[in-house]
Amino acid sequence: MNKNIRSILVYFRQIALMLLFLVFSALSFSGTAAGSVSSTPEYVAPVAEDFSSLPWSESFDKLHSKFSREYGFTEWKKIDWTALYKRIKPLVERAEASNDFTAYYLAMREYVNSIPDGHVHMSSIRDINDKYIGGGFGFSATKLSDGRVIASWVDETSAVYAQGMRAGAELIEWNGRPVKDVLNEVSTIFGPNSATAEVLANQQVHYLTRAPVNTRLSLLFSNITGGTAKASVSAYDDKGKSLVKTYPSTVVSDGLRDWILEVENPGKKPESMVERRLLEGNIGYIKIWGEIDVDLKETGTAPSTLGLFKSALAEFNKLKVRGLILDIRNNVGGLDSMSAEILGLFSREKALYEYASFYNSATGTFQILPDDLSDLNNPDYALYIEPDEPFFGGPVAALINSKCVSSGEGLAMGIKDLPRGETVGFYGTNGSFGMAGGGAKIPGNIVVHWPYGQSLDKDKEVQIDSRDGIGGVSPSIRTPMTLENALRAARGEDVELEHAIKVINSCAAE
Repeated sequence: MNKNIRSILVYFRQIALMLLFLVFSALSFSGTAAGSVSSTPEYVAPVAEDFSSLPWSESFDKLHSKFSREYGFTEWKKIDWTALYKRIKPLVERAEASNDFTAYYLAMREYVNSIPDGHVHMSSIRDINDKYIGGGFGFSATKLSDGRVIASWVDETSAVYAQGMRAGAELIEWNGRPVKDVLNEVSTIFGPNSATAEVLANQQVHYLTRAPVNTRLSLLFSNITGGTAKASVSAYDDKGKSLVKTYPSTVVSDGLRDWILEVENPGKKPESMVERRLLEGNIGYIKIWGEIDVDLKETGTAPSTLGLFKSALAEFNKLKVRGLILDIRNNVGGLDSMSAEILGLFSREKALYEYASFYNSATGTFQILPDDLSDLNNPDYALYIEPDEPFFGGPVAALINSKCVSSGEGLAMGIKDLPRGETVGFYGTNGSFGMAGGGAKIPGNIVVHWPYGQSLDKDKEVQIDSRDGIGGVSPSIRTPMTLENALRAARGEDVELEHAIKVINSCAAE
């Protein structure tokens, strides 16, 4: 299997979660991760380790030593491992002294969540999470492009609805404080790590409406019709509904990710990794869920995702479509080699996709390696975009969002660089482009994962991965999160797709 399988999401769902961290390195390095590759210097990939039988504080020390040593972006992201250790170690020790597993779990979530990288994550324990974010107040929040925070969805059976709140209401005060001030203090440790400032801001808005069940809230708001109103409500067990009623969940399914990770109450998984249809105005539409071959129908054979993509492109060429919309929202990532091959279908000239640099356990340094470790004849170890057929030279608009991660972001980067390519969406991509693979198991059946490889550009500088809150691939044409668009998205209307159609029509008319 290619070394560029970037994230935990590419594992076959049939593999037991306990085994994931044990097998990942071996899988992602063509079966050689635990051994070495005959290159100069000798390469020895990191191996996953099991610290789960150790006392909590000792396990934390072992994890910290391994994590901080192997993590691919310490210098790039300016991670102060010493300060992080000093902050978290006392929390672990206190939890251990009182045998308080919940306190230990919270300390570990704070520790892992402190790294701004979507490829860094740990196992989640829902029963504990629900003690802190299991309650909702009957509405979801969205931050508009102009900075206002609104209730984009309101449950008509809720107490807050009974007290006058309607969808579109601007949130003004939260327990007597300005909502904008409260937002800055919202914890996101129970959600995915936020690689960029944009992702973090949206996470804070979403988790603003989560609290322990029975938490009291005094709210000041103004409805669209004008005037201010107050509501006094308590958080109740809404089964996480306020999170589900936020973008992108209301518009783009996360069923593939849910299916692979075997989450409870998963969304509907796609029937194919590549979906295609012809839109009004003779515009082609291709949805690609990830750069991997997945046996979605569990027949024992995984169709070729690249083959499906080529077939769709060939069909649209025959139809002489005016342009193409490539939907990579919620793309789970996968193989960099496949992303490069897809981009070759839009390219007339050979171009660099990346250099890949990995942590070498033998030397304690990072080393550039070829995409295929059996191909040691490659003089510069680079992965290239090679022109291929069927070629498509018309205008292309890639739909992106913050759940477009890893190799999906490579597609966004390549499309944005095309002469007739644009990226369209409310938000940029995730900003997590490293090579995942590092891992360790700690007490509580918890597995921690991190990337130990970097994607480098032509100057051999880190590309796409975030730094100082900035990263990912931004929309070249941004869809504004206006009040109208926020309310439409909350109702499940695909505002971004409508925008992309307008972009293609505009480009085709030039």
